[in-house]
Amino acid sequence: MGTPGEFPISELVARTGVPAASIHHYRRLGLLPAPRRAAANRFLYSQRHADAVERVRELRERHRLPLRHIAQIMDAENPGQTDMASLADSGEQLRSVAVQEFALRGYTEVSVADICTQAGVAKGTFYRYFRSKQDLFFQAVEAVVDNIAEEFAASVDGQVGLSRQELTRKLAETLLPGLPIMLELAKRSVQGQVEHAAAAQRVFWRLAERLGEALSDDPRGHRLAGALIMDAIAHIFAEGLMGHFADRPSFDGAGGAIALTAPD
Repeated sequence: MGTPGEFPISELVARTGVPAASIHHYRRLGLLPAPRRAAANRFLYSQRHADAVERVRELRERHRLPLRHIAQIMDAENPGQTDMASLADSGEQLRSVAVQEFALRGYTEVSVADICTQAGVAKGTFYRYFRSKQDLFFQAVEAVVDNIAEEFAASVDGQVGLSRQELTRKLAETLLPGLPIMLELAKRSVQGQVEHAAAAQRVFWRLAERLGEALSDDPRGHRLAGALIMDAIAHIFAEGLMGHFADRPSFDGAGGAIALTAPD
């Protein structure tokens, strides 16, 4: 039994209109207080959590701030109330540097020592957070995918009836900054790196499922999202070759309109 005023995550989703996957992502980043564990796999939330979720949503939608800046704002507003093992801690700093280094130089050319130096973290500290360079690489790609999904969900939230062309454009703009590290994973996958191939499949489905939640309340929304990802990547490459990504009309994969519903 929960104490008065406590409720499960389904109620938090209903109160805020933010999907459970997004709430879990905010929690991992330290943007929300820790929920109370009521059982092995059951956690209880309160109005305090609902207020925090609403504050994150406000900062994202009204001010278009990235999550790392939101974390700093909320920590200043509520010192000690958020779990700031977040983007300010050593593990997150290592992930942030890894995204840049792997995308810029490629997996092979980057060493653990390079990342630690850039992050200003002792090499011994690295292994408190990650088992290996490969583990950090996979986590860095997953962090990029989660950020893409969050940014895309924010860009389409409340917009009903967007066309395939408009959705492709929005996703291409959101996908572009994170595409280099995703392509690095794809490259190693097609080169026959078994663990990288498995990670690439896992990451693609993770992105498709997260985007599917933003596109529709239909549980098969990930199918539409998978096709949209391919459209967006094609759009990015086509515009890149023409040299004016920001000025061209978006690639219209199949045309037509897609009815968007607010995510649960």
